[in-house]
Amino acid sequence: MSGSEGGLGRRLREAWYGSPLHSWRISGHAPDTLAVPVGDAWPGDSDAGRGILEGMFPVNGQSIQAGANPWTADHLPPAITLGLHRFDWLRDLRDLGGDAARLRARDLVTSWLQTQQHWSRHAWRADILGTRLAAWIGTYAFFADSADDAFRAALLGSVAKQLRHLLHALGSGPEGAGRIEALKGGVIATVALGEPRDRLDSLMSRLDSTIRVQILPDGGHVSRAPQLQVRVLAALVDIRSALRAGGLPDTPNLDDTIQRMTGVLRMLRHGDGGLALFNGAIEDGIWGTDALLARTESKSKALTSTPQFGFERMAAGRMILIADCGAPSSHDRFAHAGTLGFELSVGKQRLIVNCGSAPSEPRWDGALRASAAHSTLTIDDTNSSEIRDDGSVGRRPGEIRTERWDADGAAWLEAEHDGYTAVFGLSHRRRIYMAPGGDDVRGEDLLSYSGAPGDKPSVAVARFHLHPRIAASIVQNGSAVLIRTTTGAGWRFRASGGDLDLTDSVYFGQGGQMQRTKQITLTISLSEIREAGSVSAKWALRREDKRGGSA
Repeated sequence: MSGSEGGLGRRLREAWYGSPLHSWRISGHAPDTLAVPVGDAWPGDSDAGRGILEGMFPVNGQSIQAGANPWTADHLPPAITLGLHRFDWLRDLRDLGGDAARLRARDLVTSWLQTQQHWSRHAWRADILGTRLAAWIGTYAFFADSADDAFRAALLGSVAKQLRHLLHALGSGPEGAGRIEALKGGVIATVALGEPRDRLDSLMSRLDSTIRVQILPDGGHVSRAPQLQVRVLAALVDIRSALRAGGLPDTPNLDDTIQRMTGVLRMLRHGDGGLALFNGAIEDGIWGTDALLARTESKSKALTSTPQFGFERMAAGRMILIADCGAPSSHDRFAHAGTLGFELSVGKQRLIVNCGSAPSEPRWDGALRASAAHSTLTIDDTNSSEIRDDGSVGRRPGEIRTERWDADGAAWLEAEHDGYTAVFGLSHRRRIYMAPGGDDVRGEDLLSYSGAPGDKPSVAVARFHLHPRIAASIVQNGSAVLIRTTTGAGWRFRASGGDLDLTDSVYFGQGGQMQRTKQITLTISLSEIREAGSVSAKWALRREDKRGGSA
């Protein structure tokens, strides 16, 4: 389908959804109460609940002032408005508890029913609607059980109406993680309202088909985004819980998918429990990830290698290194150009990081998605994958070769990509060795000329972004960087084959709020690479012993 045909189809579909005839079609009988209680099992944040009482809502990792009635606020960015319409923040009011929280929840639902009862593009988008249905039903006992008959009738009438619309809209709704979240809402509402079994069977058949498309054989989500790995896995766990609440058996495909995805999620966690900052992730929500892992009922260990998902994990002692050995996914138009970037933590302290993501700050989007915002190598300030002006990803690595060896507590990783071949005729190979004990990691960045045509490159820069809680200083007449953690532990970074420096950087790993930090840069001259055929730079990070020398 061409872009014009697709746009025309969308406009016709939206005109139908907004018509009185469609509104009549999805109207009908509503139950007096829920046939099956399907509770929300996720922990809320009582502090966030107190904020909601004052008009501050937690959205996209930030606290947003939306006022007493957020549905009439016209100053909010679309991403924030969508987050508000999800209503998953209701669990924060539930965990706060008390009459004030209960009445606030009821008032917010009532004002939504009064202003949003008819179809609109954002509030009734399939994934947003599905999440809202799950939130309303999951917290029903908290805010609706004790309400008057008129409130419950209006609420359940809207739930039934939104479910009917959702069943019509699933085929044209958003793809990716949003499709699974829409299906989650459909399953939960179908079970809770006591809808016919054939309707549930149809939804589960759709879910099986969607899982086959979105979940890779190794258990990674096709987007390659840690945050979406969490969201999709949580949705599948919720679907399984709804089936159990309705006295229905789990499906083998659902259970198997949850098991496979759990091993990948554990792979993506640092020693502090937070996610590695790849493809839009932030490190917050550790308690939520703990709750998710518990609810998976899976004993799957953290995977060390995911060939389809494209990540590698190296661990020794208390050290963890997570590396991106894949290309940006074509299924995620907001993917980052971070190929061969890595993050490193020791215990609960992150040392080397990527710069993170700021979903509520669009002006930072291009910079944070760039290769230079990741702990990888760039050539002449060019991204290894092209990020177009419209935000989509164009040119990207077509071939990535990855090998690893593990023996006697040590690990060796080698990965190479051709993302710079079309532009400069160069390939980038990164080798990383982690010693047993987790106090010594060494690397090499090798650039090789393939003979392919391209611009003549002048300089490459290998970047190692440091976490804001790290203190760093140049020592040994500029030949090393001394790193100190908050616990006083010391690490020494050395390099050869390029010019070492310590420069400014930014970090958006904690709730999208910018923090100033530092980055180690290793600048490599490429003036004679075509004649020499290749050039390399080596680096090492070693823990300092108590006498001030390297361990």
